[in-house]
Amino acid sequence: MPLLFLLGGAKSSVGSNSRNLFLEGNISLTLDKGIWKLRKEQPDYQEITLDLICHQGKCESEIWGFAPDFNKDVDHQGTVTVTKTDNAWQLEVDLQIQSHPENPELIPATYSIEIATYRDRFIGSYQGEYQGRTLIGKVTGNKSDLQLRPLPKHQPIKAREHPRLIFRAAELPTLKEKAQTRHGKKIINNLKQTLQTEVYYDGYVPTGGYHAAGHCFVSLLEDDPQAAETAWQMVEKSMANPGERFLEHSPIVAGVALAYDLCYYQWDEKRQQQVTEWLALQTFKLIEGDSPKNGWNSFAWSNWNARARGAAGLAALAILGEPAEYYPQTEFFQEPENVEKLLKIAERNVTRYFERAIGDRGLGTEGDHYTTEPWRLTILPFLQAYRNVKGMDIAPSKTQWFLPHYITRSVPIDNELAIPSYGRHRLSPPPSLYGIGLPLVSEKFLPGVLWFLERYGPETENRSLGVSEDLPISAIYGLQGYPQNPQIKNPAKLWDKVLVDRQKGFYSFRNQWRDETDIVANIYVKQELLRASWAFPDAGSFRIAGLGHQWAIAGKSQARPKHENIVVTAQSDHQGAKPIYFQSSEDGSGTVTLKKENWLRSFAVDYSEASDTPGLFALVDRFEVSENADLQPKIWKMHVTGEVAIKDDSFTITSPSGATMQGTFISPQGVQLTYVTSAEGNKIQAEGTNDFFVVMTIQQDSPPPITVEGNGLNAKVIIGKQIIRFNGSNIVLENSRIP
Repeated sequence: MPLLFLLGGAKSSVGSNSRNLFLEGNISLTLDKGIWKLRKEQPDYQEITLDLICHQGKCESEIWGFAPDFNKDVDHQGTVTVTKTDNAWQLEVDLQIQSHPENPELIPATYSIEIATYRDRFIGSYQGEYQGRTLIGKVTGNKSDLQLRPLPKHQPIKAREHPRLIFRAAELPTLKEKAQTRHGKKIINNLKQTLQTEVYYDGYVPTGGYHAAGHCFVSLLEDDPQAAETAWQMVEKSMANPGERFLEHSPIVAGVALAYDLCYYQWDEKRQQQVTEWLALQTFKLIEGDSPKNGWNSFAWSNWNARARGAAGLAALAILGEPAEYYPQTEFFQEPENVEKLLKIAERNVTRYFERAIGDRGLGTEGDHYTTEPWRLTILPFLQAYRNVKGMDIAPSKTQWFLPHYITRSVPIDNELAIPSYGRHRLSPPPSLYGIGLPLVSEKFLPGVLWFLERYGPETENRSLGVSEDLPISAIYGLQGYPQNPQIKNPAKLWDKVLVDRQKGFYSFRNQWRDETDIVANIYVKQELLRASWAFPDAGSFRIAGLGHQWAIAGKSQARPKHENIVVTAQSDHQGAKPIYFQSSEDGSGTVTLKKENWLRSFAVDYSEASDTPGLFALVDRFEVSENADLQPKIWKMHVTGEVAIKDDSFTITSPSGATMQGTFISPQGVQLTYVTSAEGNKIQAEGTNDFFVVMTIQQDSPPPITVEGNGLNAKVIIGKQIIRFNGSNIVLENSRIP
């Protein structure tokens, strides 16, 4: 099919810039109906996406294909040649198609592709052959933002170079010096304390391998052979106790890989070979995937996929380049370069995970716990190891935001850090997240992360500096990532107080980084809804924490609307909305409005103190109904902690420290306001059939007076010098710094 035929009337814009452009970066091309399989004895045609890497018009010969509807557990390897014409590029592709991960048979597919640039993307056509059928169709494509970024001055690893995963062998003398500094002594002291805690060889997070890695590091630092022997015993026990499912098995593989790398030259060749062979087999197994009957979820955005493929990639990096006789004596491993193939597939899975699961400012689609767990267990270790071994950063545009994301959302509550969390389990990230992630923090953000660790680290005698007893390896990463001459700056000098993840539709507003008077408010628009995962009905759900207390919290950890801070109706599902308005100011204040079907919610945050309070929050819920429609009952919900008092149209929450939140309902008139206590948690509910308009303030003592002029959504609310009103589409704060 000719290229210009596919382009139709847009041909005048096509290829106009192609003559002077290079193919550059990670290129993804999607072939419509580019692959097929039989379904009910009829061919079912599906898309296939081809990924190649080019540098100034010269493209690597390797190309990879991925067709999730064909089989989302398989990546297809092939070769490509690229030729530049006057206004287009021609690609000849030979791809080896694998129908199922358990079927080693490879079936060839060939494609002749012609593409040109159109605005900021590629379009074109192709013709191909697969299993005796001719394939013809259109091509669309783009440059991926998730580039593999080369690291400057990287030196390739040598054969059998170990350590290599957390740090390179040449860095060990520097680490020994850092271990003698004030910060280093604290970190090593905390490491040794964590190594005395209980080791788990089962459960959701087996820790035997991670503890073994900690002992191996002590052996390296202090030339202690007994520590390496202790590590070996833990590794043996870990290998002998595989996880029941991939969820549990992945951290076993990751921990053993880290211990193997650190203890490699503390163990004899028999042990080296034994662990190399075991890691190779586990890498193959984790790449191959498992049955959904065992809980396996290979969708790109699943935490199962992230755990497994992060662990597989880490293990592959650990054993890359080992002697051929160390690998399993199976047909697959008779070709040692197949370890490189497994690594490439792991890298591609992790990259897809970033593309789909993680937003542009670090929010995870499956909620906080199911995002931070795979990150600290396998993903962050894999990213660090990939930098060391391959000299490349994977998806740096997203990974650079992960720790700043959680630092922006964290506030001190009862001498502990907490975040107003989303998703299942409602947990805050453990300190190990910050230690393991420290080496990957960009130079731009590192002073702010260090300020956070120094200021908000757990109040122990030595301060943990990101080390926690749940994962001893956090100490090794923490020591490696903590600079010898640290520069420390308040995060407000390095990134904004308002964090906006536009990909996922998440908005976080913070007043400052200082102390217990810090305040954070979040609202989740959830504009990118991904099924086949832990997708909670939390579109429009908000959280408020500050002044040492969590005011508006998540309800019970169940995926039901009644456990979120939303308006519940008979029809509501809250599985995705769209933002229609957003403005913010430098002081952390802002307004967001979202819409889903006939429901509009506007959420405003004001830290200007014009209200004579450190934090003011306003919510409007407007429902569009036809003139003659029956008004359906609606329940406005906010899950809370603290002592609650209800009086008429207002509520007051008092924290243990004496700080208060006062909320007043402007609409509906005659609102039925109740405080409900139960084993599932406590919540404030407002019932009505019309719209809702509520204004809340938090303060260290008594709340300020409130004046209301007018009725319903047309009312004007006055608190101090602040005036709050609704203009029909969003909340307006008349005396704030919001534009």
